[in-house]
Amino acid sequence: MKDFRETNFKKIQQLLDKCVAHEYGMKTNALALKREYLTEAQMNDYIRQEIFNVTENLVSLCQKNRALHNIRFDILMPDFLWESGFFENLSFDERKKYISFQCSSFDMDKYLQSSTCYDEQLPFFSSIVRLVMQTQYLEYLQQSEDASHASVPLDEKSEEQPKEEEKAQPEPTKIVGKSNPFKSVLTTQQIKLLVECINEAHIFTTTITPKILSDFFACKLNGVLKSNNNRLLAYLMMQLSCYNYIAYEWQSVIANNKLVLAKIKDKYLTRSDLSSAADNVKCIYPKGYEIIDKYIKQLQKG
Repeated sequence: MKDFRETNFKKIQQLLDKCVAHEYGMKTNALALKREYLTEAQMNDYIRQEIFNVTENLVSLCQKNRALHNIRFDILMPDFLWESGFFENLSFDERKKYISFQCSSFDMDKYLQSSTCYDEQLPFFSSIVRLVMQTQYLEYLQQSEDASHASVPLDEKSEEQPKEEEKAQPEPTKIVGKSNPFKSVLTTQQIKLLVECINEAHIFTTTITPKILSDFFACKLNGVLKSNNNRLLAYLMMQLSCYNYIAYEWQSVIANNKLVLAKIKDKYLTRSDLSSAADNVKCIYPKGYEIIDKYIKQLQKG
């Protein structure tokens, strides 16, 4: 019975991911269109207001809906409908509806005409789609705002020459202890297991060793790694993050420390590259994901 329930929930997850991808695409495409008609200043104001509105919507969704309140921290997990506490928090009748739902009967055109049309058969379905889509959209807006700030020239004051007394900088304070940008809690044995996983899945263009992977998580690589598949890399890192082996901010750590090169062009993977790859694997699992899942299960067993 458990296997059937899990299988059906994962099929429903795939339907949900497709709906999220459609809604997210509509939002980002609309934002791109607005850029063609608004000035830079107007666009910055619009993005700031949109961030406020989306945040308000997310808070309202979670406050009004007990199911969303419980899964909001788990939606980065590829199979969060099953892997999070969502199933346990459903009532008996609600569970029966999810278990008995015939996924082959799902009509995307019908959903697009009315996003709530399946809420009776799948309780909270449209609200979950909104929660995931708006969470992704909020991150996209925040990245857009960060990019616009980065392009703003320094003001005249910042261009002034510093005074003589300001030129002399104090000696930097020596910080003792071990740096851990990824907030990794992986043990030596777990690192060895992950090396097998990475090499078997061919995530990088080269075969790596435990020393290389340890240096990677310490951001002290003697060189760089080259991605063989950005989506598989994102899937692995998402899984490690979901189970609290590494930090939620793994995308920024990789980008800021210039740890990985793209496969085609010799350029460092950016946060945007990794974020796009992570968004993609939420909709369609990358080829080879089952290898990663196998090793993640071993990792959890200790």
